[in-house]
Amino acid sequence: MTTKPRMSEILADGDPVALDALIPQVYATLRQLAHRQRSYEAAHTLQTTALVNEACLKLLDGSGIAFADQAHLYAYMSRTMRHLLIDRARRKMAQKRQAPAMTEGVAQSNIIDVLALDEALTKLAALDERLARVAELRLFAELSSPEIADTIGVNARTVERDWLKARTFLAACLAPET
Repeated sequence: MTTKPRMSEILADGDPVALDALIPQVYATLRQLAHRQRSYEAAHTLQTTALVNEACLKLLDGSGIAFADQAHLYAYMSRTMRHLLIDRARRKMAQKRQAPAMTEGVAQSNIIDVLALDEALTKLAALDERLARVAELRLFAELSSPEIADTIGVNARTVERDWLKARTFLAACLAPET
């Protein structure tokens, strides 16, 4: 009698065919992550389903990526979706520089929010990689403190302290200058 492989076994194995079969099982959660990602981009230039589909394609194109557990999968997918949105925002900014008259009606501040958040996370990563990772997992993957702790190998209390520091740093970076 053959047993159906558990999600953790599929993730740890990294088999592309098995990952392809796993996508429908986690699709609803991926849509929630994509919706959350899009909340940082007020312009909504990419629909939730399209964002999930592009991220899934990147996952399936990745050669032999293995994940320790579901939290690692969601963290990876969250980061992938974040990068897709950032790349899209950068392309849009480049188009505006090339043809400003054609894009005058589009609000530029909507795009800068995504780019400003990415820049703030990059600055934080330069100072403390773990703080940046905690912020990314909290903001984009919506992982709880215990899930983040398992993912990065620290205890939940450390994650809470790191999240407080990261949140303070990001707020200072993103606060409008007066």
